[in-house]
Amino acid sequence: MSQTKAQLIQPIGIVTAGGVVVTGVVTASSFDGEVVGTATSIISGGNLNLGTVNATTFSGDFTGTATGINTGADIKVGQFTASSFTGDFTGTATSMFRGTGFKAGAVNATGFHVSGSSSGNVTGDVTGNVVGNITGDVDGNASGLAGGLGVNYNGGWPGAGTSQISAGVVTATSFHGDGSNLDGVTSGPVSGQSIGITSASTAIDLSNGNLIYATQSANTTVSFANTSNGNVYFIRTKDDNTTTRTISWPGRIRWDGGFPPTLSQSAGGASRVAQTFLLVTRDMGVTWYGKEIVNYDTLTGYTLYSWGGNESSGQLGHNNQTYYSSPVQIPGTDWARLPNGHYGYGVGVMKSNKTLWGWGRNDHGILGENISTPSQYSSPVQIGSATWANFSVGRESIMATKSNGTMWGWGENYYGNLGLNEGGHPGQKSSPVQLPGTTWPTSLDEFAISSERGMAIKTNGTLWVWGRNYEGQLGLNDRDNNYSSPTQVGTDTTWAKVAQGGDYGAIKTNGTLWMMGYNNVGNLGQNNRTYYSSPTQVGTDTTWRTIYQKSQVNVATKTDGTLWSWGYAHYGCLGQNEGGNTPLKSSPTQIGTGTDWSSQIALKGTWWAALKTDGSMWLCGANSQGVLGKNDRTQRSSPAQIPGTWVGIFAAGAQSCSALQ
Repeated sequence: MSQTKAQLIQPIGIVTAGGVVVTGVVTASSFDGEVVGTATSIISGGNLNLGTVNATTFSGDFTGTATGINTGADIKVGQFTASSFTGDFTGTATSMFRGTGFKAGAVNATGFHVSGSSSGNVTGDVTGNVVGNITGDVDGNASGLAGGLGVNYNGGWPGAGTSQISAGVVTATSFHGDGSNLDGVTSGPVSGQSIGITSASTAIDLSNGNLIYATQSANTTVSFANTSNGNVYFIRTKDDNTTTRTISWPGRIRWDGGFPPTLSQSAGGASRVAQTFLLVTRDMGVTWYGKEIVNYDTLTGYTLYSWGGNESSGQLGHNNQTYYSSPVQIPGTDWARLPNGHYGYGVGVMKSNKTLWGWGRNDHGILGENISTPSQYSSPVQIGSATWANFSVGRESIMATKSNGTMWGWGENYYGNLGLNEGGHPGQKSSPVQLPGTTWPTSLDEFAISSERGMAIKTNGTLWVWGRNYEGQLGLNDRDNNYSSPTQVGTDTTWAKVAQGGDYGAIKTNGTLWMMGYNNVGNLGQNNRTYYSSPTQVGTDTTWRTIYQKSQVNVATKTDGTLWSWGYAHYGCLGQNEGGNTPLKSSPTQIGTGTDWSSQIALKGTWWAALKTDGSMWLCGANSQGVLGKNDRTQRSSPAQIPGTWVGIFAAGAQSCSALQ
């Protein structure tokens, strides 16, 4: 039976046919049935039901299977394959893939595959790999946002690839990629646990909570167990004393800036000192990313006392030049911190608001007034307006650091002891001048200045020195070459503390003590009088805690709370109960048998003072101007206690002492 054929050359009304073979042009107000052949310019049709349509353009609603349709509005399809699509799209779409330049207003889809660039809002579940740039908010579950490509979250943190994803808010059950700077990622709800850091090792079970409240009263090494992907918040507070506490973190933590944050060491307990560290892992603890996000360090205010010689400069701060052989208070209750160890003709003290104040001799601008002819002051005056993290005072110069890791110096600079890269005998600096770099320490144990030299340990554990070097005191394996800018000592990265006084020695992280330089009285502790121009270990002990040095005298503490001395015994100042200028001690010798000495010591080559853990103060040595605080001028060759409970001490002059109570 032959098929009906027709050639329609005039407009017609309604055509109903089971199968029409068409060549040419068909113009109809409505059409129901199948069109076989080539159809062009079928227009103005509503509710068109077709089998297969091949058309260059199409306008209207259409159901069924369509391929190659462009520029359609309100198109509802089952399966759709197109080289490009423009307009709004509604309904359920499967297998919409490999389109170039796909642009949509709102897309709700159970499956979505994109190659190229997509902009706008994407809501719903997205599965598969997304290649290209996505901007806007992404809500719902997103899996497969990877595919070996880089991930860009809020404009940062690129991964290994070249394409980027920029999103407002991302909520995901898992994340794959480089999350080194990713914030706001959690794995389950936050729960807290409290721990005490009381021993040399601290194991933290993260299954007990990822919000860690840690109170530290001992040096420790931290480890984590039962790690899951997400955030850990580590909130550290320190015990209420000035003893330095350290934390050795797991080596797999990649810290912001390259180094672990500096730990606050102030007294005052949780009400005064708190730090919060954020640790993020996305590979179950194989790698962590860490940074400090909170640093609350408010210094405690104390009363300040001074006594001893007052000379012509008024270095006792009492607005007079009177000697005092017992402690006398300086007005105020907000004095917070004294520098360690070394004396100065100009005194520096930090208040609780972290401003510096000074008084006394000011010949070289140590009081920071920025004037060519500095004045002397016999009562406290503020040094500039800056706030500081810590400071060290030499005879007529000051080095101070800020919380941002910068170091500044001012005052006498004759041998380049301010480290400002000025050779020869540069003049004084009567206002703070910054040294290059931002990785200088903020802990006072890690830097010091003397009358001729400076030493500091950077945050990466390297040791740096500058100043006069006439007997190899800088440890650079030479003599007679002064250095007016910081120079690294060797290549070790394990230095922990420097000798307070700025000369001769430093302690490593393993508790060993190393000294160098001048040794004519055995002050290097080598049991000889040989000079050493590079660091040489003192004995084999690994328990040294702090060392103070001045005028060939050393007083040091060990981690077991014992006190030791060696060097030149001026006026019995080695504390060995040997009167007069007793024989030299060329190796460390214990003072008494006590095991309750703190790390707080003040030393001037003929006398010293030290605090015990109960806050009691003990002094010995020369006493011609009453510096031993016993209300007399009698020298003592073994420690003698004075009344009171104290928290800090400082050798304020040749025969002057300051202390906080």
